[in-house]
Amino acid sequence: MQDSQVAILQAECERLQAQVAELTRFQRIVEDTDQLVTEVDSNGIFTYVNPAAERFFGYRPADCIGRSSLEFLHPDDRERAQRALGEWVQRGERTVTVENRVVHRSGAIFPMLWTIAIRYDDQRQFAGATSIAHDISHIQRLRQELAESRSMLRLIIDSLPQAVFWKDRDGRFLGCNQQLLRDAGFSSEAEIVGKTDFEMPWHDQADVYRADDLEVMRSGPKLNIEEPLTRSDGTTIWLRTNKLPLQRDGEVIGVLGMYEDVTDIKLQAEELRTFKLLVENAPDGIAIADPHLVITYNNPALATMLQYPSLVGKAVAEIVYPAYLPVLEQIAHQVMQGLTPRETVRYVRSDGALVTIQASALALRDAHGNLTGYASINRDITQQLQAEENLRLSERRNRALLDAIPDLMFLLSPDGVFLNYKADHSGELLMPPEAFLGKRVDEVLPPPLAEQVLHHIEQLKRTGEMQQFDYQLAIGDQILEYEARMVFSDQDILLLSRNVTEQRRIERERTEMQEQIIAAQQATLRELSTPLMPIADGVIAMPLIGAIDTMRAQQIMETLLNGVSEYRAQVAIIDITGVKVVDTQVASALVRAARAARMLGAQVVLTGISPEIAQTLVHIGAELRDMTTRATLQEGIDYALKRRIADPHLTGNDRRTGPR
Repeated sequence: MQDSQVAILQAECERLQAQVAELTRFQRIVEDTDQLVTEVDSNGIFTYVNPAAERFFGYRPADCIGRSSLEFLHPDDRERAQRALGEWVQRGERTVTVENRVVHRSGAIFPMLWTIAIRYDDQRQFAGATSIAHDISHIQRLRQELAESRSMLRLIIDSLPQAVFWKDRDGRFLGCNQQLLRDAGFSSEAEIVGKTDFEMPWHDQADVYRADDLEVMRSGPKLNIEEPLTRSDGTTIWLRTNKLPLQRDGEVIGVLGMYEDVTDIKLQAEELRTFKLLVENAPDGIAIADPHLVITYNNPALATMLQYPSLVGKAVAEIVYPAYLPVLEQIAHQVMQGLTPRETVRYVRSDGALVTIQASALALRDAHGNLTGYASINRDITQQLQAEENLRLSERRNRALLDAIPDLMFLLSPDGVFLNYKADHSGELLMPPEAFLGKRVDEVLPPPLAEQVLHHIEQLKRTGEMQQFDYQLAIGDQILEYEARMVFSDQDILLLSRNVTEQRRIERERTEMQEQIIAAQQATLRELSTPLMPIADGVIAMPLIGAIDTMRAQQIMETLLNGVSEYRAQVAIIDITGVKVVDTQVASALVRAARAARMLGAQVVLTGISPEIAQTLVHIGAELRDMTTRATLQEGIDYALKRRIADPHLTGNDRRTGPR
């Protein structure tokens, strides 16, 4: 019977060792990875962070435990992270992927990609989360405190306690080992002999224990019973118990039992399940190979990456492009030296296509330091490399476009410090670049220009609208004129300045020419708008067309008086047949013109008065006593000629100053 019991115990020990080996393997993967692995409770407090935390947070893992995970997020991402968590929990999400930024103790910022496994309690309330994250700009490794963490884990596993006890058919203890005494709070075996489970600190579990004892004595061994036990100090631990019928001469006389405290293992198993969940759901391909580089495990991401249902059983060399086999050998060599290399390798997919991978590898060893295999984390950077190439092409195109812009460009900080520049095609600068880069505008520019630039910087920051202004600079013996535009470029300020000296000179010349043309046109228009024609000796006529405003009324008077004086006219005919509207202003202008003509010895004859205009003149009370009126221009000319015949003194050489 003892041999049988020993065999059972040995089998159980081997099963436990296999589980511990599996736990160790996955624990090492998580502890050795350069990715950030964290666990938080329902309040978002760190209960676990892997050594990678020091790289991204600037704190050791021990310094992170007990602190809110939000402390390490970028301030702009905290509210969004909290809101997203609330939405995930409301939807009952189990695994999510999210991007945000963490802030290093030094102030450095890392963009991170997180894969988060969310846990819930029995009431489906948020109970905590386990996350794996990596720097999405590049992959780095952290192995600090790995030896200490591995030693701690090995110590926990190697120190698992076991207890042995035996009872009679009535459930009274007949004996036990020291571990059970410690759990019961006794110092000697005599204190426990004769007692039942109902008299022990774990009396709350006694009914279950007694039922198991009766079933074992009736039906045979009962193995791997997981059950709680309350110890003498009031704490509750979890046991893995094996019970056998205790026989004497073929008769069952009681129960032989053995249990081990698996509280730590149970917790570690939960962690292992979490770690395995992280590995299974990691976006990067993860593989484990034996010492001969034959794959023994691959996660779904790697199978999807290489388009295989499974890679288990394949040699690593089968999936590596032949040209990269020397790189594979180099990786293996570095791993054997205790390094964790990270190299770029090209894998061959199942369809023959090539995939560019950034691979990191580490050695897996047992408790004695013997090599048991290799683990690798593989990231497909094919698209990343293509994106980088596209970015380089875009940068070259942008540089070409930038070079094609004829403007001077200056990049300024928000407080007016010169950060960068691009010269225009002339290459002319007020001073060499080393004299102004890194300095404020008021340190290097002439005071009026510096004040102007700083003013527009403040206007831009206040309104957010593009600023435009002109300025002049004396370079050499020339005064150059510039047209400037100022806009935001992210948080900085972009100032574009164009030399418009020649353009402004041409504009000024064009303006002067236009003014001369306009003046000539106005003079011509004046002549056309107030034509004066000599009809006969001593008789002139002025036919008016269109509207008459104040300026034109003045022109009419000037032209009329100049004509009377020039032609020594005694009769001046003003024909308003072409004037559609005669109002008070027009009537006053005609009256003033007639009076002025009389002062020069000429009589004004007004012709072309339509019935509508006649009514208007009567309505407005126009005084036309100083003028003679005729219906048409022809009648006016006839009147003037007849009067000239009737009065031979009405000649161009006989001017009279009195009224006619």
